Amino acid sequence: MAELFDIDRSVITKHLKNILVEKELDECSVRRIMRKKIGRDIFENIEYAHNFFASHKEIARRLKNKNPYTITIIIESLDPKLWNKKEYVKKTKREIEPLYIGLLYQSFSEEYGESEGNNLYAKWLEKYRSIWKKSARYKTIDDYIINHELERRYRRAIMKRYKNIARLKAPRVIMERERYYRLPEPFSRVDWRNPYDNIFIWHDKNKKLAVRGGSGSSGQRETNSKFIFGFALINRKQPVPSYLFIYTSENKLKFAKSFRSLRVPGYDIGSNYFLSLDERKKILRGVKLMEWKDFFKVEKIDYRNY
Repeated sequence: MAELFDIDRSVITKHLKNILVEKELDECSVRRIMRKKIGRDIFENIEYAHNFFASHKEIARRLKNKNPYTITIIIESLDPKLWNKKEYVKKTKREIEPLYIGLLYQSFSEEYGESEGNNLYAKWLEKYRSIWKKSARYKTIDDYIINHELERRYRRAIMKRYKNIARLKAPRVIMERERYYRLPEPFSRVDWRNPYDNIFIWHDKNKKLAVRGGSGSSGQRETNSKFIFGFALINRKQPVPSYLFIYTSENKLKFAKSFRSLRVPGYDIGSNYFLSLDERKKILRGVKLMEWKDFFKVEKIDYRNY
């Protein structure tokens, strides 16, 4: 608005404050509108990047003039009362192996142990692979081994322990529940091992490209560290804006705060992407790190220097 009317930002702020004090507009409604607009703009027209960046220095060199910014979403745990409600989780039935198969492998493991059992099973794989390929009866080589090795060894003992053999061999079904992640595409799925979702974005011609970092896997931690260091190098010469959201325990994306310069979670920095402590400190100078104590429900976020 300040740019639109060519006046100082403080004038706009003062005018809005007076409007709210005089109750000309409802403050909560104004905040909701502003938050929705921020969310829509920064998530708009984004594709996943397929570019490969060998190092944080390459990231800084190639993206310094492409208006980079970050989005961090702190992910609260889903309210336990909502795990059975279809509005909050996707339920999928999945067939799993019969109990009988599990008992066969359990008996094998109890007899041979992990190391000796793995060696013996590897020999069976080598022995039966060519025979199994010629057979149309068995879907997998494991099915062949179950029939020709495990059942011969353990079937009789299992039958003595269980009377209802039909039930023992019947297929089983489990109900899987996947929590919905209600973000704009292409970010509508997330690795739920992550307590936060870090999205690094930059402009590229008439669209925006993005990569994601987090703590859920070694690859996510490497991406997270590499891009934090790369964006931090850019941030030393030109501010890299950052936006903070919270994905609440009720699956709502809530805008929390925007920052003029780089702000990132203070967790996992340097994981799977090694830099010396001195180099990290030098690169991250001036970058505020976000920390929160409760990963189930965020009450307070602290900011500190590296």
